[in-house]
Amino acid sequence: MTISPNPLLDDYTAVFDLTVEEMLALVSATKSLVMQEENLLQCSQEKVLVVGDTHGNFEGTTSIVDMWKKRVCTLVFLGDYIDRGEKPLETLNLLLALKLSYPEEVFLLRGNHETLYMNSRYGFLSYCTDNLGKDADIIHKAYNELFSYLPPAFLVSREILLIHGGIPSGLTSLEELKSLPRGDLDGENDVLAQILWNDPSEIHPGFQSNSERGFYYTFGKKVFMEFLENHQLKKVIRGHQVFPEGYRYFFDRKLLSIFSSPNYRGSKAKIAAISKGGDIQLLDVIP
Repeated sequence: MTISPNPLLDDYTAVFDLTVEEMLALVSATKSLVMQEENLLQCSQEKVLVVGDTHGNFEGTTSIVDMWKKRVCTLVFLGDYIDRGEKPLETLNLLLALKLSYPEEVFLLRGNHETLYMNSRYGFLSYCTDNLGKDADIIHKAYNELFSYLPPAFLVSREILLIHGGIPSGLTSLEELKSLPRGDLDGENDVLAQILWNDPSEIHPGFQSNSERGFYYTFGKKVFMEFLENHQLKKVIRGHQVFPEGYRYFFDRKLLSIFSSPNYRGSKAKIAAISKGGDIQLLDVIP
């Protein structure tokens, strides 16, 4: 079975009426597409719109899509499309339709919730079970197989690195990202896992165990600045954490963290617009 994504973008609410067979077709088509992409995506497009965690916020996501449609630019999502929010499956299906319709303009990176371990525990599996009954397991499995092929990193004009979580220790070249294993359902490769999980710290200068999460590491200003220098980067934009204003700068404004799900725990939501010369403008997400 094949599915046309265009009707889903003409009427966003159409994603609520997809059958199991249509969802599986949507996943299969998207998986075939992203399997052809490299782990380290790159573009020379000077205008890029960057979206942080959306976490099943359907109204917020449709607002972001509408904002993008008014611009001529690349659109990059940093991961964490599911769990926590009220409409994880519908939000995800809308993004898959968007990717299929605009394969050269829209890119979906992998977040730590796009792993089997996390989304089996934090809402996605239970949402599938509540809404799909006996078909929940096959849907959950199909989506996680797709997640395992999502790329973890995107490089803008060879200067700005986009990732979900944080910089990894032990990476000698960005080219090494291209050889990270794919099809890893839980993202257990050490470098990949750090990209999905690591957080910035303004307390410790180096890499430290992340006691708050209990997973992987925090990274400080010293190792972050060394990372920029070693890889000839100017900035990094990441998601993974919520802040009251929807964003936070770290390390002399070289690291920007954004969160794009409005009204999550009362927080605001932001997306980042990269313009010519690498300037960054923060935009409000208002559902």
